[in-house]
Amino acid sequence: MKKVEFHVLGMRCVGCSMGIQKLLKRSKGVADVEVQLSDSRIFVTYDESKIDNQSITETVARLGYQAVPQE
Repeated sequence: MKKVEFHVLGMRCVGCSMGIQKLLKRSKGVADVEVQLSDSRIFVTYDESKIDNQSITETVARLGYQAVPQE
């Protein structure tokens, strides 16, 4: 398992963060999603053999936000 921090541009409210968290948790390979709304950051724990940073970024983009990995 790998844990990566992403800065999310445009995430400003609880509804935004809940939507992102819910969609990512449904993604195959994602084990956990932690959201820090005050810092516009998410921490995603995932199985590298099933999903990667680009897929996570694309999933967040479907909701209209930009996720930038902070590795």
